[in-house]
Amino acid sequence: MQQIFSRRNLRLFIIIFVLTVLMFGLGWFIFLRPEISSLNKTAQTAGSSLQNITLTEFDTNGKLLWEIQAKRANYREDRKIADVEDVEGKFYRDGELLMETTGDKGTIDQISKEISLDGNIKAIAVQEKINMKADRMVWKSEEDLLKATGKIQIDKPEDKLIMTGKELTAKPSTNVYSLEKQVVVTAVEPPLEMKSEKVTWDAKSDRVFTDVPISVIQIKDKLQLTANKGNWDIQKKEVTFTGDIKAKDPNLDVDIEAAQAIWNLEKKLVTLPVAFTGTSKGRGIVVKAQKGEAQIEKEQINLTGQVSASFSSTQGVVNADKVEWLIPTKTITAEGNIVYKQPDKNLNVSGDRAVANLESQTVTVTGTNVFSTLNP
Repeated sequence: MQQIFSRRNLRLFIIIFVLTVLMFGLGWFIFLRPEISSLNKTAQTAGSSLQNITLTEFDTNGKLLWEIQAKRANYREDRKIADVEDVEGKFYRDGELLMETTGDKGTIDQISKEISLDGNIKAIAVQEKINMKADRMVWKSEEDLLKATGKIQIDKPEDKLIMTGKELTAKPSTNVYSLEKQVVVTAVEPPLEMKSEKVTWDAKSDRVFTDVPISVIQIKDKLQLTANKGNWDIQKKEVTFTGDIKAKDPNLDVDIEAAQAIWNLEKKLVTLPVAFTGTSKGRGIVVKAQKGEAQIEKEQINLTGQVSASFSSTQGVVNADKVEWLIPTKTITAEGNIVYKQPDKNLNVSGDRAVANLESQTVTVTGTNVFSTLNP
């Protein structure tokens, strides 16, 4: 009887011991085992250091967001953050490659799905083949938003276009880049320099535009222009300016003020579709019209619609329907409903055509019943 009782106790002891071991093992597995990192799918503990690794991240649809190669990395498991050095990265949107980049160091945040890079950043937007350089860059993958600061330069060799500035905001998937602070846009052909505090480059549409004050200089002809807004169609080589426009050609000694102007860089033609004023201080001439155009290469200005030209040398004023000003020959030809007035001499002459010679300071008015040559 005693022997049977002892055997039962032994069996009970063994069962209790086995259950205790199993429960302890299960508890250790649940609460104390190391987590598996989604960065490289190997067991990592907080603060672990890695060498020559590749880090990847996927969106909710299982499509690749980024692929980062680094020579060194320190992974902070508690915050799901990796600090990386000597970085080479590829950024994706909906699984499509958008940008390739390199940098000295960076931080990868798995929770916010952001990548920050710092130092000697070089990148290329793959679709439009746009190069970028910056001191610092942050890519917010879920927002498709790229921000960069420091000395920024973006360029497209195909368009021979370079932009520099201090702050960049971009959407790589649409290839729209907005530069701010001391922005300079330089074009090689034709040689052109544009300055503003904010310029947006829509690379897919080949358009550069700004809604803040802008200044432009065509380096070869030294033609300068300022305006409140500007829109540059790169393919057409045409810039449209609006708001408080002031254009100056120092070679021709001509200043123009208008509310709108269209500058065709290839044709060297400035079209003025709205009322404007043209001034030549050295010649003492002021002209006003409803619209006109300036042919820079021919050194010719054409004006139409309620044209008025005043001459300080004769104190005379010519009103006409149309005026052609040939700057090299120093002549101004007016046609249609000509009226010439010279108040100091109480002179008022009407005709169909008038020619003013700036060198001889004469005005000749002709018509059906009139032919007069007037001298100051």
